[in-house]
Amino acid sequence: MKPLSILLILPAVILLAACGKENLSSGRELLGSWVDINHTADTLVFYKKDGMVVLLDNSLTYRTIRHNSTSFDLLTNQYEVRLGDGTLLTRPLNMRETGLENFSRGKFDWLDGKYSFKVEPNGFRPYLSCMGCPQVFRKID
Repeated sequence: MKPLSILLILPAVILLAACGKENLSSGRELLGSWVDINHTADTLVFYKKDGMVVLLDNSLTYRTIRHNSTSFDLLTNQYEVRLGDGTLLTRPLNMRETGLENFSRGKFDWLDGKYSFKVEPNGFRPYLSCMGCPQVFRKID
């Protein structure tokens, strides 16, 4: 009787452990360069580094803020990336803290079969207060 109870309890424990965790991916689907369809000077470059996907924000917004503020950290335009269900999670690459609570979150939706996406910019530009103003990026390589 004991082996049967173990066989019944084990799947229940596995299911309970899985509940409550976010369904995250590494963001590999984003690797490459993406251009803002309304501001073609703004690009996002996603690349692999040390086993993670990194976002390089090469936007006019970032370059303008960087130019006007000498105290703005040069690495603030580089972020570790994760994708959740409808969410882009980013954390500055130079941040020492770990854990999902240290990631910024922006609403994220794939468009055109993963050839473009819509994202709230405050997810990767925490210095902006822009809720409800998504940007659309299309893949260029």
